[in-house]
Amino acid sequence: MDGQFRVGPCCFARDEAENRATHALHGLPWSGQPDSFETWLDAAAGSVDMVSLLTPSTDHAAQIVQLVDRGIPFLTEKPVACSPAEVSAIREALARRPEVFARFVHNYSAYPLFRELMLRLEEGRIGTVHHLRLNMPSDAFARERIVGKPQIWRQSDPAVPMILLDLGTHLHHLERMLIGPSRARLKARMHQMVNTLGVVDNVEIWTERADGIRVSYWMSKAHLGIKNGLAVEVYGSEGALSWCQMDPDHLVETDLGSNRTTVNRGAIRPEAARRDRFKAGHPTGFVDAFGSFYADLAEDYRAAQRGTEGSRWICPMEQAFDGIAFLAAAVRAHETDGWVDL
Repeated sequence: MDGQFRVGPCCFARDEAENRATHALHGLPWSGQPDSFETWLDAAAGSVDMVSLLTPSTDHAAQIVQLVDRGIPFLTEKPVACSPAEVSAIREALARRPEVFARFVHNYSAYPLFRELMLRLEEGRIGTVHHLRLNMPSDAFARERIVGKPQIWRQSDPAVPMILLDLGTHLHHLERMLIGPSRARLKARMHQMVNTLGVVDNVEIWTERADGIRVSYWMSKAHLGIKNGLAVEVYGSEGALSWCQMDPDHLVETDLGSNRTTVNRGAIRPEAARRDRFKAGHPTGFVDAFGSFYADLAEDYRAAQRGTEGSRWICPMEQAFDGIAFLAAAVRAHETDGWVDL
């Protein structure tokens, strides 16, 4: 979108006909069907700066280890892994090759108004934060009989339910971006509400952090009328800030008198607006946020090559590992019906 990347060697599918057709759709040269992921990596390694790994979630860990062992820089779609054991395997690989540039996708934090919210928090605009609410409801499973079943790897739950890996990874990342890490304990409730597959489709998590901040998570694929209701609410001693993806170009700031001020995209600071592709009044959306994320990723990659400080908006892989540990703890909290320490 911003001319920072050129698409190089690709493999879109195990099925040759589908792979060939997708190459044609994007106007990419066809170089033949690889026998395996390994042979594709061996053939592509010398001609790429970075691999974008967008395979099914359950394949990520093994493929990441192969990328790291070959010393290939990569970006992986979330989740980076599906269990703490898989995280351990990736950690061990990165310990063997610590020079490898390894990052993960977290495009929601690339929205300009989310970044403005984060910068206002850093300024102390709402005083001491005491509560953060993160919601990500949707209706995918509530419409199962109309739209059909999801991808095969989403039709069963690994040790950490797939809804947590799909949605909870994003929410944990947003928490870290907004208020940083802290020791904590958590409780959780997980339900199968509407789907016929036997998977978890509704989750609530409550976190009590050592820094005094309480965090509430709600994620769902069971609620009709909501396509992606990602919403962030931060409450402090002097006010509150809230932002919702359904209205991406507005941020609401509340003062001590409970007066609500709507901030529009045309009034935010350059640091939050620097990736804008067109003037305010022409809404930014999900694809724009992805573009912003990739532009920041290019900046971060070049900094890593130079050995200089990277983009503040791109987080290290360790944060993704922490996210899987958090979600695994939520599973234990649900199973034991008690608090679990992080």
